[in-house]
Amino acid sequence: MARAITLLMLCVTIGLTVTQNPGVKIRVTAKGVDYAKNVARASLVPLLNNIRLDDVEGRQGKTSYRLHNFRTSNVRIPNINMHLNPGQRGLTLNLRNFGIDIRLDYRVSYRVLFARLTNSGGVTVNFGQVDLTVTIGIDQFQDTSPKLVARSCSGDIGHFNIHFHGRLAWLLNLLRGLFRGQLHNSIRNKICEVVVNAVNNDAANKLRRMTLEADIGNNVGIDYRLLAPLLFTDNYLELHQKGTVFWKAARNDLLPVSPGAVPAWGDYSNMFYLWLTEYPLKSLAYIMHTRGRLQYSMTVNTLLEERRDFLSTSCDDSLCVGFLIPKLSETFPNSVVALNITSRKIPDVNITINGVGMTFYGTVDLSIPSAGSVLVANVTVSFRILANVRNDRIVGHVNSFSTIIESLHSVIGDVDLTVINNAIEEGLTSIIIPEMNAVADVGVKLPLINDLVFQRPSFIYLDGALIIGTDVQYQGIV
Repeated sequence: MARAITLLMLCVTIGLTVTQNPGVKIRVTAKGVDYAKNVARASLVPLLNNIRLDDVEGRQGKTSYRLHNFRTSNVRIPNINMHLNPGQRGLTLNLRNFGIDIRLDYRVSYRVLFARLTNSGGVTVNFGQVDLTVTIGIDQFQDTSPKLVARSCSGDIGHFNIHFHGRLAWLLNLLRGLFRGQLHNSIRNKICEVVVNAVNNDAANKLRRMTLEADIGNNVGIDYRLLAPLLFTDNYLELHQKGTVFWKAARNDLLPVSPGAVPAWGDYSNMFYLWLTEYPLKSLAYIMHTRGRLQYSMTVNTLLEERRDFLSTSCDDSLCVGFLIPKLSETFPNSVVALNITSRKIPDVNITINGVGMTFYGTVDLSIPSAGSVLVANVTVSFRILANVRNDRIVGHVNSFSTIIESLHSVIGDVDLTVINNAIEEGLTSIIIPEMNAVADVGVKLPLINDLVFQRPSFIYLDGALIIGTDVQYQGIV
């Protein structure tokens, strides 16, 4: 049961059925888009430095030529910006005043009277004041995962210079107008081709590997697919995601839980915001209760050796159940008890401005093999949970708890409820909650792309949702 209860508190992230309200929402602000331009620059420079152009061949009068073995180098991108483009449902990438150098080899053949002369050497081409505008859309694949696509690319080359090297380079430099047009168009088209390919393949494949489904333990999963196309404004773009929690063996079952409206948040100072609503948490609570997974059995066989003394009715110098409940020690000395906890109704879960809360309604059954059940109590345990982020996972731990005993049946006579309450709290503190926290420390994977790292995340608790506000760093460029 410790694992099951912990999964409830971890799923501050999640949601259930297809509805207009998302269980999870992601917002990338203009600041985040501006950061993306630096990622784009770092990605494009090595690609443009490795452009390979097709050979250029032609004839002008008695002169034939061949330009081959193109090599690009020294790409310079001094000015780059990226901004949201709601009209195109995407982004616009502008590269301004960048330059690129090309080295290649030439071979020229020309006829003088009755003789054909040939010459070969090298060529240096310097392009400058190159402007490029790329419109990038974010659509959806059939499985609803985000689809990055280059909608258009246009380029303009301000100036370029051609300089031949070789024995007759002086003559060819006079004739470079023969090659100017072909080189100009070839490099302009090739730059667009490289950038479009980088968007449609490299960047699109990385975005498509965004986590769209994650495990919550062994039997439960979470669906992060998009509910609707992305929302674009001048200040941000948003992904509205299902956050559907499902039992893996019956993932299409409809659950009697509906998401509420996602609370608004008007701050755009971070690059990235992630809303984790209480909707998935409530869904998971329903699933785990109805599937009989909110159960916990504490016996000498389930505890670590150093903790087994807790189940003894008699003890000298250690804390045991017999010490906590003296009447148990008096009635059944030198015995070992078993403790079974089951949920008797669906737990309540909520997120408020005070944090994440979960209320567990359970039955505690304390039994002895020779006598059966000796104490049966209906208890309510309220947990207060703190969330955190580690890498691409949300993790958490129980920060505090309180217990209330609602009813008690005893075969060992009247027992002070305070005594029983203290015994239950000791069991929670020393055994159950450490096990819960161990599971919580594993966490649940968030719907992120690979290699995206949070920088200085903060947690904002609102009524109905937890928001993670953070700057990010992309580490996927090597």
